[in-house]
Amino acid sequence: MFKANFIYKNIKKLFINLKKKKYLLNIKFFKKLFFLKKKILKKLLNLKKFIKNNLKEKKNNYIIKLIYKKYLKKINKNLKLIILKIPNFIHFIVIKKNILIKKYIYKSKNNEKKIKNKIFNFKKSNEVAGKGFSYISQPLSILYLILENYMLKTHINENNYKYIIVPHILKFKSLLNSCQMPKFIKKLFIIKNNKKIKYLIPTSEISLINFMGNKKIKSKFMPLKFISKTPCYRNENVSYGKFNKFIIKQKQFDKIELVNFTDYKKSYRYLKELIKNVEKIIRRFKLNYRILKLSKKNMSYISTITYDIEIWIPGINNYCEISSCSNNENYQSLRSKIKYIKNNKIFYTHIINGSGLAVGRFFLSVIENYFEKENFIKIPNILKNKFKNLNYLNF
Repeated sequence: MFKANFIYKNIKKLFINLKKKKYLLNIKFFKKLFFLKKKILKKLLNLKKFIKNNLKEKKNNYIIKLIYKKYLKKINKNLKLIILKIPNFIHFIVIKKNILIKKYIYKSKNNEKKIKNKIFNFKKSNEVAGKGFSYISQPLSILYLILENYMLKTHINENNYKYIIVPHILKFKSLLNSCQMPKFIKKLFIIKNNKKIKYLIPTSEISLINFMGNKKIKSKFMPLKFISKTPCYRNENVSYGKFNKFIIKQKQFDKIELVNFTDYKKSYRYLKELIKNVEKIIRRFKLNYRILKLSKKNMSYISTITYDIEIWIPGINNYCEISSCSNNENYQSLRSKIKYIKNNKIFYTHIINGSGLAVGRFFLSVIENYFEKENFIKIPNILKNKFKNLNYLNF
C-alpha cells in the first residue's frame, strides 16, 4: 500500500494517473487530512514535554491528549480509505484504445453449426441454486475434467509451476492484502457465522498472494511460479441470453490461476513468458484466438499493464476473454509485505498473474469448434489417447 508521505510527494503524478484510469478521488481532501495529521502530531509532542515539566496540570493535559488521539484515529482512518482506493501507476506504453497485438486464425470463422443447449442443465441448476450456476453430466463432464487436467499437467510439467491447494474462504485482511478491497466488495459472496464475516474467493490469486505474505525470499529462489485450480465465486448480474451462451458469465466457474513472484528488473520478461505458456495450450487445440493490450479504461485498478487473450466461440460469433495476464509490479507486494533479498539489499517483489485458463469458456470453445453434427463432437487429436483413440464423442 502507498504511504501518505509518498502520495504527498508524488501528488501530481498520482492525479494524472487517476484521470487516466477515470477514478474520482478528492486530492484536496487528502491534503487537508495530511496537514491536520502533522499538526496534531506536533501538538501531542508538545503536550508530552509540557506534562513532564508541569506536575500540577497533569490531569487536564491528559484529557486534552486523549481528545487529540481520538482526532488522530479518525484522520488515520480517512487517510487509509483514500490510500486504499488509489490505483496502481499505468505503464507509459498503455494508451486510450485497446491494441491488437496478435491474431492466430486456424479455422474459418464462418461456422454456422450451432449446438442446441443440451450441454448445461440450466433448468435444474436454476431450480437448485438460481441463475449463474450449471450442471454438466457425462460424457461431457469427462471431457471437461480431461481438459482441466491437461492444462494443469502442461503448466506443472512443461512450464515449471508449483501446484498449491488453497483455501476457498478468506478473511477481510487477506482480500485487503491482495488489493481486492475495497474496490470489489459488491461482487463478493459473504459468509456470516457466529458474528464472524468471511468471503468466498473470486479468484485463487488472492490465496496464492497471501501464501507468500510477510515473507522474505532469497533472490536465488526467484522467480517463484505458483499454480492453483479452484472454483471462483463472483456475485455478478447474470442474464440468460444469446450473447453469454449461458456459461460466458457465471457466478461459479473453474479457473486455473498462474502467479509469479519476480525480481523487479525481470518482471516484464516473465510476463511475456506467461503469455506464451497460455498461448501454447490454445495453439495445441488449433483454436482461433487474439491478444489485446488493454486500454487505460479497461484495465484493472491493480495492474500496470494487462494483455487479454481472447478465444473464438462460434455460438456467440465473437471472441471471448479466456485469460487476462497482468504485471502489477510491486502494488500488491507493498500491501502483503512480500520482499526479496538481493546483494544484502531488500526489495519488494513484482507480481505477475494470469489465467491458465478459464476452464468453462475453453470447454465451450472446444465443443463448438469441434462440433461435427447433431450430438457428435470430433475429439481433438491431442486428447485421443485419453478417449481410447476414439474419433467422436457422442453426447
